[in-house]
Amino acid sequence: MSLTLDKIFPKGEEFARETAEAIVRHVKMPNPANDNRPLQLPAQVKADLKERFDVTWFDDVNESIAKEWVVKDFLGAGEFSLFVAKPGTAKSVLLCDIGCHIAAGQDWHGRKVKQGLVVFFAAERKSLTERRVAAWRKKYEFAGIPFVVVGGKLDLTGGLIDAKSLGGAIKTLEAKCGHECALIIVDTVTRTFGAGDQNASKDMQKYVQSVDELHRATGAHVAAVHHSGWEGDRGKGAIDLDGAIDVSFGVTASGKGESKSFVLECTGANDGEEGTITAFRLESVSLGVDPDGNETTAPVVVPTKVTPASLTASTDDGLNLRGNTAKAFESLRAVLEEDRGEPGPIDLGYPDGVPTVPRDAWRNRFYADVLAKEPSVDNETLRQRFHRASGRLIEASHVGAMGDRVWLP
Repeated sequence: MSLTLDKIFPKGEEFARETAEAIVRHVKMPNPANDNRPLQLPAQVKADLKERFDVTWFDDVNESIAKEWVVKDFLGAGEFSLFVAKPGTAKSVLLCDIGCHIAAGQDWHGRKVKQGLVVFFAAERKSLTERRVAAWRKKYEFAGIPFVVVGGKLDLTGGLIDAKSLGGAIKTLEAKCGHECALIIVDTVTRTFGAGDQNASKDMQKYVQSVDELHRATGAHVAAVHHSGWEGDRGKGAIDLDGAIDVSFGVTASGKGESKSFVLECTGANDGEEGTITAFRLESVSLGVDPDGNETTAPVVVPTKVTPASLTASTDDGLNLRGNTAKAFESLRAVLEEDRGEPGPIDLGYPDGVPTVPRDAWRNRFYADVLAKEPSVDNETLRQRFHRASGRLIEASHVGAMGDRVWLP
């Protein structure tokens, strides 16, 4: 018995009928006479799928797509990052500095930025955040940049309502300032977790879903400030958060008082290099005097002029390196001998008079040296070898690194 479309689809289901008829008319199935003819779906079916899901067909993939950055080789557009460290390591001050540079369209610690609206959601200490912004404004003498501090209750585990509300508010802010949102800073994870349990996987997944909603609404990079435990350097709570982020950063501090210095490192990245990003200190800026005659101050971030010990390459000749680590060290030595390199800016924390070369030049030379002896090694294996070897050298202070440049003693 043959079935007609009238029997398959009851009257009134016009959309289903039209789709089925389109498939009957347009789907071309392979046949012995033409085995190479591809399966073609009608445009209506493609359009219906795209309404609910973000679909890219095989032939529509753009092979020339380049990664877009909010801060070059640091914060990717539309990604999710986590800044994790112990209390007192200037995480919030650092994010304020990054955000102000993005809003002002000014290079951040030698890295190009994409100017855009920056939304700093201060779930804790909003007035303190505002004083830090005022200090930055006074030091750098900027006005009218698209940077806003937002306060209030934000619950990212009680459903998507708050995330949708914040997304809507950001679209309104975009219309007012004429800039698309480039960065959303959430300070902190704990204070925006609502009644959820950070150690419960189901609650952490709800938090991640709310961050995804912010991405869908704005397309901005979301950077969340999170505390680590007193032991270890990972953020508190369920591991689901670690799996959801695109890149994580850690801040370490050394020294006390005015001599206290900080180092920002990339501790994990899905699509980028790990290692030291920059080093900085805090400078106190006077904002005025209160009614009792007491001075009001707030800190701003300043790149260190003296490279911390953790950034300085070792002068020990007895390195006892082996395998790919030794190869990577010799590759860097070869690049420096051939290209000589050039010293980095002292005011950005590079060592005075020490030649530096781009990290890319080091990586390319390592690849070439390996392929000269092992021509069958694939690109992914090369990437993994260099990633591990360079990480060991930098961690052991046999190679100095900052931003996109590296050096030897």
